[in-house]
Amino acid sequence: MYWPSSAWAMGVVLAACGGSSVSPNQLSEEDHDLGRATPVDTGDASGTDAATLSTTLGAAGRAQALAVGAVVGAVPGALPVPDGPPDAGEMGVFGRSFGWPIIPIHTVLLPDGRVLSYGNQLPTRPVPLLNYALWDPAAGTGTSAMQVLVNTTETDIFCAGQALLPAGDVLIVGGDRAVDGVRNYANNDVNRFSPATGVLQREPLSMGFRRWYATVVMSAQGDAVVLGGRDDRDSLEGGPESTPTFSPTPELRSPDGLWRSLPGATSDQALGSIGSHWYYPRAWQLPEGRIGVITVNGPMYAVSTAGDGAIERMPAELPTGSARLPSVMVAPGRVLSVRNDGASWLVDWSTKAKPTVARSGNLSGHRLYANATALADGSVWVNGGSSSGNSLAGAFYASELWQAQTGQWRPTAAAAKPRLYHSISMLMPDGSVLTGGGGAPGPVAQLNAEVYFPPYLYRKDGSGLAAERPVVREAPAALGWGQQFDVRMRGEGAVSAVNLVRFGAVTHAFGNDQRVVPMTFTQTGSKLRLHSPAAATLAPPGFYMLFVLDAAGVPSVARVLRLG
Repeated sequence: MYWPSSAWAMGVVLAACGGSSVSPNQLSEEDHDLGRATPVDTGDASGTDAATLSTTLGAAGRAQALAVGAVVGAVPGALPVPDGPPDAGEMGVFGRSFGWPIIPIHTVLLPDGRVLSYGNQLPTRPVPLLNYALWDPAAGTGTSAMQVLVNTTETDIFCAGQALLPAGDVLIVGGDRAVDGVRNYANNDVNRFSPATGVLQREPLSMGFRRWYATVVMSAQGDAVVLGGRDDRDSLEGGPESTPTFSPTPELRSPDGLWRSLPGATSDQALGSIGSHWYYPRAWQLPEGRIGVITVNGPMYAVSTAGDGAIERMPAELPTGSARLPSVMVAPGRVLSVRNDGASWLVDWSTKAKPTVARSGNLSGHRLYANATALADGSVWVNGGSSSGNSLAGAFYASELWQAQTGQWRPTAAAAKPRLYHSISMLMPDGSVLTGGGGAPGPVAQLNAEVYFPPYLYRKDGSGLAAERPVVREAPAALGWGQQFDVRMRGEGAVSAVNLVRFGAVTHAFGNDQRVVPMTFTQTGSKLRLHSPAAATLAPPGFYMLFVLDAAGVPSVARVLRLG
């Protein structure tokens, strides 16, 4: 449902952080379009209460979180798969939209199955520090499933960087800052959210550089590697600063909370002012040990975190893209990158030698601000975006699916809501995808979310009914690397694939730590014998969803597994 509220909208747009721009030395038009009235969409505010849901975790399971700050080895609550039209087995189904208490600009999946989001401040809050909210899918999609928590850290975490730490807490770095009452500067604060306590608190040690729009990558060593971001804003209206500065020197936070910078890896070309490469750099832990970076302009770089750091430009290049287009790691070292005009390319960076690049089909158009989500079966689903930027003109409602087996795209179901700037999309442990947000600034303040149920959750017989799912009866809660382990299924049906999918942390069309790790296995009756990933460079320490897929490609509800 919509209603215009100029007072509320002013609160939203004043919280606007910068969009990508063609020129790295100015903020986008969206950042300076302040003061307009913005319609507000709260979706189907009634939602669904927990009484209608099948909940498999519950309060007793969450009480196990005390040791590591998260539930491991448990099965998170699953939303019921709604009936769909006859083509649900090909197109998937969007559930009804439901209200979200804030615009979920930043979203992190917590190891207990809840979702942490943070976004625009409530209209009554005098200082735009952002609030954060928790959604418990096990409690449904109604207001009782949502909890809004006030940010008391005095850090404006708007357009910060975030990652789920290996121990289960959420690390939030940098964000916005006001100078003489003018926003869109950066800070160097470090905050941490504890799922066990529900508290966001400031860490005693700050980063060496102020960062706004930084990416956080979890390394094989368990370090949080922070790349990119800008420092001071430019001002089109004339303000305290008119010359932007950037933060092209990476730094990292070790598991003990200490920080060190990597001056040897400083690079304006890869992580700074050139080509808006400061804007949430597309970066991942590579199998060969370094951090790989794919830039907007096309060059690729590898960053070493050893000692003072080092950076190397790789002998491969992609066509020009945009900081408003997504890229996602579909397997260790393999990245699907969406470039201009809907072209997609598959980068194979499996070794330290030259990465290879290959064309991998075309989307239906130039989907700026779209999100790309790796699914439980290793396919990639793209939703939202607009050919004209943060505008309803040219908005995409229909979604698209990339299939790893064919390297081609095909259409899937259409959403009810446009998802543009500041929207998110994230895989959930039940194999569905949470989509939500958009706005701040408009064109619509989307205080709502939708859940997409992919085709693999439906029968292929044209009935539109949910498929019967394989069920994991037993699985380990924690593993090291290169370990043999067993998974026991309910029944002896044939298994076609087993995938580890890393827990998501999504903002600004980029899930920075998202990756799929396919696993080899043997099956004897109801028992699967597997080996955990051979090295942390293939699957960095932290939390993963373990999906088992049956012969028809239907995934189980995931088991939560901790590597490290």
